[in-house]
Amino acid sequence: MSVLNDRVYDTIIGKSGFPLDRVRQLFHGTVKVLEKDGSPFHAGVEDNCHWFTTGFEVSFFNQVSIYNGDPEIFEKALERFYELGLLHTVFLGGAALVHGETLKAKGYVNRGAVPLMGYALDPIKDQHQLRPGLEVKRVVNAEDLQRIQALMSDGFEMPIELVESYSENSLGIADSFRYYLLDNGVPVSTSHFIRIGTFLGCWDVATPKEHQRKGYGDELMRWVFATHAALGDDLVVLQASTAGQPLYRRLGYQFLEYIQAWHMDDKALMQRFTHEELQLGEFTLRQLGEADSAWLIPFWNDEGVQKWMSVPAEFGEKEFTSTLARFRAMVRNGTGINWVVERDGTPVAMLACHSTNWKLKATEIGFATIPAYRGQGIMPDVLTQLGEFLLEQYGFERIEIQADTANAGSRRTAEKAGFTFEGELRRRFLNHGTLTDDAVYSMIKDDLTR
Repeated sequence: MSVLNDRVYDTIIGKSGFPLDRVRQLFHGTVKVLEKDGSPFHAGVEDNCHWFTTGFEVSFFNQVSIYNGDPEIFEKALERFYELGLLHTVFLGGAALVHGETLKAKGYVNRGAVPLMGYALDPIKDQHQLRPGLEVKRVVNAEDLQRIQALMSDGFEMPIELVESYSENSLGIADSFRYYLLDNGVPVSTSHFIRIGTFLGCWDVATPKEHQRKGYGDELMRWVFATHAALGDDLVVLQASTAGQPLYRRLGYQFLEYIQAWHMDDKALMQRFTHEELQLGEFTLRQLGEADSAWLIPFWNDEGVQKWMSVPAEFGEKEFTSTLARFRAMVRNGTGINWVVERDGTPVAMLACHSTNWKLKATEIGFATIPAYRGQGIMPDVLTQLGEFLLEQYGFERIEIQADTANAGSRRTAEKAGFTFEGELRRRFLNHGTLTDDAVYSMIKDDLTR
């Protein structure tokens, strides 16, 4: 965070009365002003996470700005975009900067940091006379709208069809101020200001390349300052692009904070397991719940489970609660899913897909059978059906099982289920502090036709 102008922002009161949290709330809240019947914009805020969606297949047009460091709230803030299947951008600021590594692990691309910048309006200081030949118009009709859409398309190097869909709903909204600057009748620059009370959020500042470096951005912005200062507005805030920062510095905007920009541009990385319950022959696969602690705790304290699964020793209620939370997080972040295997309503085993790579269309299965039901052929039967289901319904190319080379029971189970032994990974797994070797088995789509 750089030097702050107390007329723009102060953590206590400040001359403007706008603390940073309030600035964030107002700036992101301006998008909600664009909501109306037929509008592509939908916006909201929850737990210090501000979001909006348009449905357009461009990550920048579906955003969430997160300022909360709580990992559960963070994951919840992302769910909307995964449920809708939307490419999107995640902005992290303040306490939420701790989530950067999590986003990286999910496949998001960091495209640097953008500053939130503010300018405090002053009706005495902000007075401006346009240069001869220049004129500013507010967009009030379809003809005006077409003019600014052409400017935005050229300035942002964006398809005109997308610009039209994005901007057409702003007509007829009292607190939406789209302006454009003309030089001797020729449109040369545009910007959009959305008002909440006496606050202005600034968006869509665009000047086509052929009109840049001629002072048009300065002229338009200074005219807006003067006009809205006279109307009694107090503060203008925007997120500045790298290209726009010199202009905003020159105009007197102050840096408020930097916000990291993380983009999700690949839908393959957004896939999730959606089958919370499955029916595989006589077996029902369902999600683990709080009521399962009574049988799961003694099961995971079983000698065989403890030996091969690296489960915490003396597994109890505390460990059960954290395990349940971890399993639920796997579903949310797309890395896997767990199932309780039931026969006639009775739990007989546990299964989990984990280490899932949606881009490579691969996942790994871990499994364990409750002692009373071992030796009945349950797990090979379930694994065969589950492998086929995952390959056919989720489009996986590879299903993998890894087992300690010394775990003869699990290796026999993989072979009986139709998985192919591929070899050994030496010193692959840390089990209770000891590095062990793993045997690798796989099932691929071609196996289903043999």
